[in-house]
Amino acid sequence: MNNKKLINTRSLVGASLLTAISIVLTRAFSLILPLAGLPALRIGFGEIPIIISGIIYGPLWGGLTGAIADLIGVMINPQGAFFPGFTLSSILWGVIPGILYSLVKKNKIRINFNVINGIVLTLIATGIVFVLFDNKVLAVKNGAYYMYDKPMPILYAILYVLLVAVFITIPFILTRKGNTKNEIYSVDKIAFMITVPYVIISLGLNTLWLSMMFEKGFLLLLPGRILAGLIIIPLHTTIVYTISKSFKHIKVR
Repeated sequence: MNNKKLINTRSLVGASLLTAISIVLTRAFSLILPLAGLPALRIGFGEIPIIISGIIYGPLWGGLTGAIADLIGVMINPQGAFFPGFTLSSILWGVIPGILYSLVKKNKIRINFNVINGIVLTLIATGIVFVLFDNKVLAVKNGAYYMYDKPMPILYAILYVLLVAVFITIPFILTRKGNTKNEIYSVDKIAFMITVPYVIISLGLNTLWLSMMFEKGFLLLLPGRILAGLIIIPLHTTIVYTISKSFKHIKVR
């Protein structure tokens, strides 16, 4: 009984600390970018403490961390009108990684995480190219590629392909080099726990909430969020993976 109370106390203290960090990162250290003339894309790190809370303390505590961080954050420093859909999204940032961690830890998800992560990043990278063509940023004329109606240096395309290849390849290299097949906090598994909620929450739900709030088409807002994903997923994965080195010292689950 005492051990259970101790675990709950540790979880409460830890989740509270992560909630405070999330509020600070979201409200003071995030950048809101316009999409289709609307403040529809926030680039920041506020989700990271919520994800960590879900992984360390479980989906329940992760969900509470997300809910409280969003509600208190809105009261302290509102960034636009309050919309309950974003509170749900904030909750899911803790719940989904927490559930995925539990399933991975119990070996109930037996897949090649690197392959799944690579497929998702490839789809995102391909989607970005289609977005650029659809918005007339890129075009093909007489067999040549143009950017903003000017001939596009082939170097740009090569650098883009190399960037995507690096993002996809690094987890393979780190996983093989470290022989982390049975390591719960390996980079491929962390990337999986970041990628799945990003697709569901950021690309799916948050785009839907924004389209409802501003009465704009879902597909009109989606391209910019896809573009952001190519940077946010690897960046968040790197940060959480680096911090995860200390997770083993926190025994609560």
